[in-house]
Amino acid sequence: MILREIESDFVKIKHIVSNERGNINKYSNLPNLDKLIEFLIIGEDRRFYSHPGFDIIAITRAIRNRLFYSKKEGASTIEQQLVRVLTDQYKRTFKRKLKEIILATQLKRILSKKEIALLYLKLAYYGTEKQGLEMTLDTFNLSLNSILSDYVCASIISRLKYPEPKSESPKRSIQINIRTKYIIKQHNNNG
Repeated sequence: MILREIESDFVKIKHIVSNERGNINKYSNLPNLDKLIEFLIIGEDRRFYSHPGFDIIAITRAIRNRLFYSKKEGASTIEQQLVRVLTDQYKRTFKRKLKEIILATQLKRILSKKEIALLYLKLAYYGTEKQGLEMTLDTFNLSLNSILSDYVCASIISRLKYPEPKSESPKRSIQINIRTKYIIKQHNNNG
């Protein structure tokens, strides 16, 4: 049963990727997005280039922290997050997570690592009326061709973890600001 679901989801993913191929190529030719990818990796998946689509170290850490410290934390890779967006499956179940891991490993059959990052940036949810990178850039009065500062890159990536709500929220603004500073600091330390 689960294998049929995985197969069906992979067909759906391939169809969406096929439809997005022109946009992926357009994004690939924009050198300013390479910087945004760097910030994405720093903020979301530090071992992006060294894992097969799932990060066993992050999974193990998340399980340990959940069992011993009752602390919830994410362990999803950029590939897994892209699978979630492409399949539109967000329900928190073990079955969904297992399917997500398997599908994430299969993405490399149809996309390079850079293309995975670019497609995720293009389609991700950054907040209300910020579905996708172009709408998000628009809120900063920027376009795909704009030069992106470190602050803008970090601020955009912060919204992946803390999407902006419809009405202004001081708590969310603080979360975004703290996350933005953290990502900039990590970039400066590792850059």
